[in-house]
Amino acid sequence: MPALSGDLPYIEARSSITGARVRIYHDPELGAAAASKAACFMGMLDLLPAAMPEARSQAVWSPMVLSRNHAYLPPKRDGELRWLNTFDAQAWSDASMRFLVSVMPHEEVHLVQGRRGLHLPRWFTEGHAEWAGLQVTGQVRPDLARAAREQRAQDFRALGAARLGAWGGLQVKPEAVERQLSPEDRARRAEDPSYNPPGPFRFTPDDMVADNSDEQGRYGAALALFDGLEARHGRAAVQAWVGAVLGSKGDPDIPALALQMLGEDIGPLLR
Repeated sequence: MPALSGDLPYIEARSSITGARVRIYHDPELGAAAASKAACFMGMLDLLPAAMPEARSQAVWSPMVLSRNHAYLPPKRDGELRWLNTFDAQAWSDASMRFLVSVMPHEEVHLVQGRRGLHLPRWFTEGHAEWAGLQVTGQVRPDLARAAREQRAQDFRALGAARLGAWGGLQVKPEAVERQLSPEDRARRAEDPSYNPPGPFRFTPDDMVADNSDEQGRYGAALALFDGLEARHGRAAVQAWVGAVLGSKGDPDIPALALQMLGEDIGPLLR
């Protein structure tokens, strides 16, 4: 399709199996590159519902953009969330292929998660996206799936304690506590870093920050959590649990659903 005003041209792939569709926007000179992978992109997305699960037909998936402009910003149109796959030439490189086959399935899982309007913890959204996305990558490029898993496992080993339950949650900035300490408490903590001064303390919203430290290791830990559940309970049982979480009315108690449906207390895995 030709470009609309202020936008890029695109190719739209449509599935004869599910009725789903997806667009690849592209720089004008990258039209051949987009056309060469449109069927691959749609084919991968037809594999994804079995891994999520997602039973809807006629889905409209998030588009990908092929551009040599590393600073590309999409126009706001129809609520689309576009994912930029940068090109440094007119042909597909190893990096751009990894983005197509490894990154896009992961991000499309987030699209489905977001449709539910739930407030889900980051360990769940990222662990589920890694677990489901790699099932698709493994069918298309097993070598890339193995490499991704090895890297995630290595990052997890290097991390040690993942504290998955705190990932993305709010925590107090250290300086917000420090400025409220008495000189005596400050001196004592300088001698003994494990000392926790007594409050009370007062905090404003500016004193809080999201805990997104050690992200790569936490991605690995979240994937390991889902892989472990699959190994112990089977893929179908994990998919049923995920379906119950995403199908919840109101924000779900995810550990309670795991205990109910899998018979496992996942609390220790989140610490």
